[in-house]
Amino acid sequence: MSIQLGSGSPIFSTAPWLTIIVGHYGVGKTNLSLNIARDLRALGNKVTLIDLDIVNPYFRSTDNRDFVEQRGIRLLGPVHGATNLDTPSLPPGINEALSAAGEGHAVIVDVGGDPDGARALGRYAAHIKALPHRMVDVVNFSRPEMASVKDNLELLSATELTSGLAHTEIVGNTHLKNLTTAELILASVAPTIEFSQQAHLPLAGITAPRALVAELEALLAADIATIGVPVYPVDVIVGTSWEDLTT
Repeated sequence: MSIQLGSGSPIFSTAPWLTIIVGHYGVGKTNLSLNIARDLRALGNKVTLIDLDIVNPYFRSTDNRDFVEQRGIRLLGPVHGATNLDTPSLPPGINEALSAAGEGHAVIVDVGGDPDGARALGRYAAHIKALPHRMVDVVNFSRPEMASVKDNLELLSATELTSGLAHTEIVGNTHLKNLTTAELILASVAPTIEFSQQAHLPLAGITAPRALVAELEALLAADIATIGVPVYPVDVIVGTSWEDLTT
């Protein structure tokens, strides 16, 4: 069965209401954050999306301001986000926004990739530790820099050291953008499970483009090692200016 928001999956349910999304740059953190924010909002929840990516000026949640605000989602992000200025500054009020997470109000934090990006998160670590939260490590085994379990374990450790926060679960988000196939995602499940086991963290699930979910679930069901791995359908929201995306 595909994960449905609120169904009890450790990541896509609504408790705790504060979700922090971390991982290597390019794994698809922002696209996942936008999907979760949209889906939680569609269920009638109040949603705040906090963009903490002050390292990479491309493919940030802030660059999708129209998508977010048209859906009634509050967005907090870099002061000069979605402009040609690359000035690493964050707006005031983030601690207050984090504290607002609670029944009926989901807060999602999209963190910049790598330990460099996690430094921004570290500014709020003491405050976050006092709040019920989850910190999700997003992995994409199609990324050349992160194609091994060892690479992902090293990054996970470095991110925790830099941010001062501990991960609580893992989400597999392996893709090759428009070249993604169900077979590609299936091939990533074994290393994702191995990574989860070696990291001693639960695998909350894997994602798949909505059009591939039925095919992928059939493939998962045919393999005894992957039966029961939850699949979360996502739409491709983040892309380059010359791409034609349907959301």
